[in-house]
Amino acid sequence: MAAPLQEGGTDMMTVNGSFESALNTKTPLYLDKQLVVRASGNGSVRLIGQIDLTNGDAIADTLHREWTRPGTGTVDVAELQFIDLYGLRALALLSDIPLGRPIRLANARPGLRKLLTLLDWPAFTVG
Repeated sequence: MAAPLQEGGTDMMTVNGSFESALNTKTPLYLDKQLVVRASGNGSVRLIGQIDLTNGDAIADTLHREWTRPGTGTVDVAELQFIDLYGLRALALLSDIPLGRPIRLANARPGLRKLLTLLDWPAFTVG
């Protein structure tokens, strides 16, 4: 499960420069040593860090709660440093709820775009 947000704690690692700014502006939807998940005012969800087998289920639960709100539909992955197949599966599960709409991945890096093209996974659109 997610570690509690602690000011000045040493159990959080800095993934990139924006990790700290993400913590300071708003309470994240999810936080662990690898990832911060934030909701933005326009209905999108922003992922900062890494998703893998160790946090994929917790991310799926967190995003499921957020995804059921009206207007949600985009996942900003510009600051996602790593995602494995388990993490992609966690995101793909969102396309099943509630209306079966595809997940729009915004700002995907070239490597992720190539992987999604090879997988031809209908759960995702890249934009």
